[in-house]
Amino acid sequence: MQTHIKPGPNPRTTHNTGIGFHYYPDELHYRSTDIEYWLPELHNLGANWLTLVSSTNRSIPENFLSPLIQSGIEPIIHIKTDYIEPLDIDVLQSTLQAYANWGVKYICVFDCPNMRTSWKPGSFQQKRLAERFVDCWTPIAKLQIDTGLPVTLTPLYQGGIYWDTSFLSAVLETIVERQHQAIIDNLVLGIYSFAGSHAADWGRGGNKAWPASQPYRTPPGSQDQTGFWSFDWYAEIMEKVIGHIRPMLMIAGGARRTEIDNRTNQQKDTAWHTTCNISIANAMLSKHLPDYLLNVNFWLLCADSDHPYSNDAWLPHEGDKTPAAQELQNMITKTHPSMMTTGKEYINSLNTQKILKHYILLPRFDWGLSEWHWNVAGSLVQDNDACCGYSVDAALLSDTVTIVANHHEISLDVEAKLKQSGCTIHRIKYEDLDAVSKKSKVLSVEPIN
Repeated sequence: MQTHIKPGPNPRTTHNTGIGFHYYPDELHYRSTDIEYWLPELHNLGANWLTLVSSTNRSIPENFLSPLIQSGIEPIIHIKTDYIEPLDIDVLQSTLQAYANWGVKYICVFDCPNMRTSWKPGSFQQKRLAERFVDCWTPIAKLQIDTGLPVTLTPLYQGGIYWDTSFLSAVLETIVERQHQAIIDNLVLGIYSFAGSHAADWGRGGNKAWPASQPYRTPPGSQDQTGFWSFDWYAEIMEKVIGHIRPMLMIAGGARRTEIDNRTNQQKDTAWHTTCNISIANAMLSKHLPDYLLNVNFWLLCADSDHPYSNDAWLPHEGDKTPAAQELQNMITKTHPSMMTTGKEYINSLNTQKILKHYILLPRFDWGLSEWHWNVAGSLVQDNDACCGYSVDAALLSDTVTIVANHHEISLDVEAKLKQSGCTIHRIKYEDLDAVSKKSKVLSVEPIN
């Protein structure tokens, strides 16, 4: 049967290398100084993608995300939880809406549902695990659709306690049985594609190429989905269950520096890490990977020196670039030379030019987000092709700023700062609501002199 790939969001283009990284393994490096340091480094490595770890109670700041998006790097936000269980949808809705307004497209919730550690004690071994996962995940998927985001399915641990290919089949079958067609139509499959201790082409061709491989059993001389080409195996399952292949989003993958060789029980050497990853990068850059694979996000850009994953870093806090990082940079210098200066030029431009046309500035409240502010902001964003958020730093980069708040919510000092930077300012307060209909142009509101 001929492979049928259904069009999905944000396909790779000639301007997109498809290369990316998993940023730090924690939530501690989202300051303005962090993005100023890392943005040029990411562009030097040809990165158009970046996986960022987040949580339900701590959002990634807009002033970290905006430079990524504006300079051509697509963030993938991975919201992890202690356990897989129903989430507070109202809280999550506010978070997803904020991210969407800032320009984020891909948000993945939960992690490795086919592993015991992802579930509360005693829950994993209960019956109908895949169905119970779908129960927890479906409200999130529907919320993503309502927010205008692709539906990103949680990545699975390759192999795993509940074999990943069997788990994926059960999840997709459940979605089909429950007739969630809107979810299928907007689905993006989040995946891990780690090489394990194998060569870069391990598992290529999927189960069709390796029919002797079965769940929990890979005979000698055969291969399975526990290598980089896991996506070939997942593609077969998608085509079988839903009739076509949806786009896949690599949360993390490639060869890890700390990988243990299954045969010798010794850590793989630096030469293997370099050769394997550069082979993968070359395959993506030369378009030898399947079109449904949106990106390759290598594990791991960096980690604090005392972090358990610090030895996996391509660019350690202490020490020189790894050979893999240097080889990738050399490759990008030849294939995409313009990227080498993009990051630095963007950072240098932040204080010298306006890079946004229009920004809707909203107030933050200790108790959460205001429905009134979001309702007003939504109409203004739509009618004025504007960005929207809470960041004064982002607002400073805009030609026009509309403040949706009174003077107590966003102070006159902020307003003065924006004016001093050359922004044209409008302010909409509660008392202006009658004068500004939901569908009126903001230009009908007089600018503040």
